[in-house]
Amino acid sequence: MTARAGVPGETLTRGGSGERGDGPARVSVPGETRAGAISGEPTGPADEVPFPLSLWAEAVYSRRAIPAGLATGAPVPGRPDVDPAPRAPGPRHLLAAPPLHLEPLRRTPASLADPEVLAALLHYSYGLLQHDLTPGGWPHHRAVASARCRYPGELTLVTPTAAFRYDPMHHQLALLTPPMTDHQQLNPGDSRFVVITTNFAPTAQLYGDYAPRLCAQEAGMLLGAVHLVAAALGLRTRAGQDRETLLDLCAARPPTAEGEHAMGYLEILPSVERPAARSWPPPDLASVLRARHSGAALFDPVPAPAPRALLADLDVALADAPFSDFTCHLAVQRVIGSAPGHYLHDGIRLRRTSTGDPLPLLESIGQTEGRVSVNFRSTACTAYIAVRRGAAVAAHGADAFRRLHLVAGAVAHLLCVVAARHGLSARVHNGYDATSAERLLGPAADEETVLFQVAIGAARPTAAFRLPVLF
Repeated sequence: MTARAGVPGETLTRGGSGERGDGPARVSVPGETRAGAISGEPTGPADEVPFPLSLWAEAVYSRRAIPAGLATGAPVPGRPDVDPAPRAPGPRHLLAAPPLHLEPLRRTPASLADPEVLAALLHYSYGLLQHDLTPGGWPHHRAVASARCRYPGELTLVTPTAAFRYDPMHHQLALLTPPMTDHQQLNPGDSRFVVITTNFAPTAQLYGDYAPRLCAQEAGMLLGAVHLVAAALGLRTRAGQDRETLLDLCAARPPTAEGEHAMGYLEILPSVERPAARSWPPPDLASVLRARHSGAALFDPVPAPAPRALLADLDVALADAPFSDFTCHLAVQRVIGSAPGHYLHDGIRLRRTSTGDPLPLLESIGQTEGRVSVNFRSTACTAYIAVRRGAAVAAHGADAFRRLHLVAGAVAHLLCVVAARHGLSARVHNGYDATSAERLLGPAADEETVLFQVAIGAARPTAAFRLPVLF
């Protein structure tokens, strides 16, 4: 790879110890054929991945890839309408009804062989939690945030002999690999890996060439969701970015859609007994996920202070992120008991770096084409998630785009969950200037790039009418 950006001579730091980081170097799945990776996903060098290096400039810095008509919500001309939630083909495996609470399932040892644990993991990671009955709204809301509720990601359980695709709309598993013999017993509870793939088409129908960035962001958020729910259930996971391992896992099953791309995976590890009393994940995680909300179409929160415990929860939650190679800059405006200013979480702990009203900084960063994208004058705090772009591109070439969005997306989902725990909304909004963010927030020059802006505040009441979805 000759074309690259960032700091030369550096290598990407792997994510911590224990369950953090890339996981196993290689995985062999019985019955796989290495040449048959999912449709549209090449098996060649990093240059061939679906995220060319030009996306850093076109989608992150200049945002040239965003279609001009996006503000109207109109489809991109020439893009066919795509069902955002197609039904996965294959024989169906019925899942147990997901529990209303996750706390009772914290037993030792936890295992996906337990039907309740399997159902809870899938439902609260990516299941359908709310149905919006508002005319003209987006009716289906899942456990993670998604641009215009397109939900391009997919969850697949991979066992030594089969692969099962989760169908959130029906809370079922679809068998993707036919049994080798008529009497072969295929059990999704034998899964050792959860694989995340994405299909750009549903998102591209509205966002055009900006879809790859959104899909990469949401793949990271989905990975973070699985990691979080697994921890609440007493399961341990190891999150993985390694491309060779990922393609090995995907080679064992046929594609379900043209242009489906492999994004990331989590290895399910043997569970261990955990302390009964801990602050994260929250004991009421199921209720928190059902309450998670991105706010109204225009994020204009009530200028109310956030609870004192918000920053304490952010501190422990970010320290428990599946990867540690990130920096979270937090511009705090109104949090009870905390001075306004610039706070920094380096993947290990949260600390204050300066005091003072951060509003001028927020309004300088959070704008595109001369317009401020969010009403920062009413937010409680705003987070900017930065990753080591220069080092990652030097080590991984074009594949750094996928890898780093997995890291940042997992962190963004944690921010959304912490906000929901304290009755706040979190809006992931790409309406910010990445160059200004790097200059004003002070990350290392040519090394860190801001990939997420997450504004947190007390949402105003809206006309939306949502009902919980129960299976």
